Amino acid sequence: MHILLSINSNEANVLKLPRANLHLFQSMVYRLLPAEWGDFLHDQGYVVDGHPLKLFAIGWPSSKTAPKIGADSIEFALPISIVVSTPVAETLDGVACGALASREIRIGNNLVYCEEIKAAEMSADGEEMTVKTLSPITCYIASQREDGRKYTVYLTPYQKEFSESVHNNLIKKFRALYPGAEIPEGRVEITPLGEVREQVSMYDRGKTFPIKGWSGTFKVTGPNGLLSVALECGLGAKNSSCFGCIVRADVEF
Repeated sequence: MHILLSINSNEANVLKLPRANLHLFQSMVYRLLPAEWGDFLHDQGYVVDGHPLKLFAIGWPSSKTAPKIGADSIEFALPISIVVSTPVAETLDGVACGALASREIRIGNNLVYCEEIKAAEMSADGEEMTVKTLSPITCYIASQREDGRKYTVYLTPYQKEFSESVHNNLIKKFRALYPGAEIPEGRVEITPLGEVREQVSMYDRGKTFPIKGWSGTFKVTGPNGLLSVALECGLGAKNSSCFGCIVRADVEF
């Protein structure tokens, strides 16, 4: 299920944030959740092979006009829309109810409120779907220099390792959602359709490294069970940090 939060303010007509702001939207989502459930997801989540999974994805904020980008800040014209997707009822209901019940929501130094929520249930029909990104898809591998120092290698959708990373990540999400269930047979493949764009962003000011991801329209093929997980949990890594949120390309949302 996908929900769209329409965010507005009684105090201003713009939302002014630091250019590195993704952590602020992630924090907003956690604060909307009931405290116990939010703490579980933040501190632990669903652990598979030692890796914690949150099983929700957040899109980047959007508004009717392009944001104004300054040297250290970015301004979004209000209202803005933020999409959250998840198959987990506790998370979905928690975000929706928290947003509607909160008279004030803090995003950075801004006090805003949720004026409307829209919900859309999307399904993966068959073993192929065309999707568009609401936040960039990021896939990477950890590597090591000769001196022993570790570093991150970001993959592009034109490399076979990109699809391999997406597939392996979806297997973990499937196992977290359906413990003990038989893993669907077949491989997930992701192919860019038309022009896709690399986007580089900083999660927050305290992080010194950029995160690279890819935005655009993609064809995703594979077993239906894994495609359904992709649609609701997101593609690639860092979904709860505003990466890999997708919708079906034929859905206006």
